[in-house]
Amino acid sequence: MPSFARCTSMIMIRSLPVTVALFTGGVGLAAENGVLDTHDKAWSPTVRTVQLFKDGFELSAPVIELNSKDLLVLRFDDLQADVENLSYTLVHCDAQWKPSDMLPAQYLSGALSDLVPTGRQSYNTLMPYIQYEVSFPNDLMGITRSGNFVVIVYRNGDMKDLVLVRRFLVFEQEVEIDARVLAGRQVDQRDITQQLDLIVRHPRLQVMDPFGELHVTILQNMRWDDARTGLRPRYVRGSELLYDMPEQALFMGGNEFRNVDLKDLRQMTARVARIEPGTGAGPYDVHLIPEDRRTIRRYNNQEDLNGRYLVRNDLVDGDPLGADYVNVHFLLPVESPFYEPVYIYGGLSDFQCQERFQMTYDARAKSYTANILLKQGFIDFSFVTLPVHTPVPDITAIEGTHFQTENDYLVLVYFTDPQRRFDRLVGMRFLNSRRG
Repeated sequence: MPSFARCTSMIMIRSLPVTVALFTGGVGLAAENGVLDTHDKAWSPTVRTVQLFKDGFELSAPVIELNSKDLLVLRFDDLQADVENLSYTLVHCDAQWKPSDMLPAQYLSGALSDLVPTGRQSYNTLMPYIQYEVSFPNDLMGITRSGNFVVIVYRNGDMKDLVLVRRFLVFEQEVEIDARVLAGRQVDQRDITQQLDLIVRHPRLQVMDPFGELHVTILQNMRWDDARTGLRPRYVRGSELLYDMPEQALFMGGNEFRNVDLKDLRQMTARVARIEPGTGAGPYDVHLIPEDRRTIRRYNNQEDLNGRYLVRNDLVDGDPLGADYVNVHFLLPVESPFYEPVYIYGGLSDFQCQERFQMTYDARAKSYTANILLKQGFIDFSFVTLPVHTPVPDITAIEGTHFQTENDYLVLVYFTDPQRRFDRLVGMRFLNSRRG
C-alpha cells in the first residue's frame, strides 16, 4: 500500500504535467491537430505483444463495471535491453473516442498518473526482453465515471514520448438490452451475413430525447476498426426502443480464424511444416504449411479463439516471462496477386492492418509470404485485403463468409447525460452468434 506522502507527491508533481499535456494538445506523436489519437497503438518500435484484459482471464475483453472490484491488467514486452522509467495515466473519451471535455480529476480519484512497476527480464529465452505489467484501477488511482477510456504509457514523465495507447471500457448497467443474432433479411445474403436485432429498455434513466441522447455501438469480435454506430430506433414505446434489425447491425459472418499452436516448440503441431534453430543465438524459425484460399469452400466448423492471442510456453507452466519469441513464416499460394495489399490479421496485429503484418507477393513462387516475429502461444489469424480509401479490411476476399460462423458480439449503449455533460456507458451485452 503506498504511503500518503507518496500519493500526495504524485498528485502534485507528476499529475500536473499530464493534465497540461493532454489538454493543450501536447501529446507528441499521438496528437493530430491537437487531438489525442485514441486508437490501440504501440508508438515505440521495440514494444511487442501488448495485452489488456480483465484480471484472471487473459482472453477476456478489457471491460469492467464501475465501482466493482474488477481489475484490468496491462502487460507488454520491450525488446530493448534496458529497463525504462515508465508512467501511465487514464483518459476519458466520448462515445466517438475523442477525449472528453472533463478534467482528469473529474473522472479519476487519487493520483492522476502513476509509475509503471519496474520491468522484469525474461528468462531462458533466445530473444531477451523486458516485460512490464500494471493493474488498475487501484488504491492509488480510481475511476469515478463510466465510458470509453484509454490507458497511456509514456517515458520519463514526458507525455510527448509515448510508448503505447490502449482502449478499455467502464460500464454501468442502467439499461436492459435484449439482442439476438439472425440471418439477414435479403435472400441473397442469408447464407453469408449475420444480422443483430435488439431492444433497449431504460426505465431507470430519464431520457428526454432517445434519438439524440442514447447511442448504440456494436462490435464483432472486439474489432474497433469495424465498429457499427449510428443506429436509430424504428419504434419508441415509452422507455423501450425497438431497433428492428437495423442495417448498421448487418455483419459479414466471415470464417473461423485459422490458428497455430506454438506453445511447445519441441512438437510439430497442426499447420507447422518445420521448426528450425535460428542463426547464431537468434530465435527459432517456424515455417507454416501453405494455406489455401477459402472463398469457395463449404463452412468448416473449426474451433478458434475469435481472433485472440493466448501467450503461453507449456514448459514453464504458462509464465509469460518464459515464453520466447519466434520467427513465424506464413505462406499463401495464389496464382496472381490481389489488387489490394494482403495482411495477416487478428489479435496478433491488434485487429489492424499494420505495416509489419503486410505480406509480399513472390511472383516466382506464386505465393504471398511474410516473416513475423511473434511470442509463443496459441495464435489465431486470418488473411485479409485492405481496399483503397478505407481503414476497414475485407475479411471475405480470401477467407470467405458464412452465416454459420461462430462470432462474439458486444452491444454498447451510451447516454449523453445533459446534466453531467459527458457520455456515460450505461449498458453492455455480450452475445454469441450460436449461444445467444
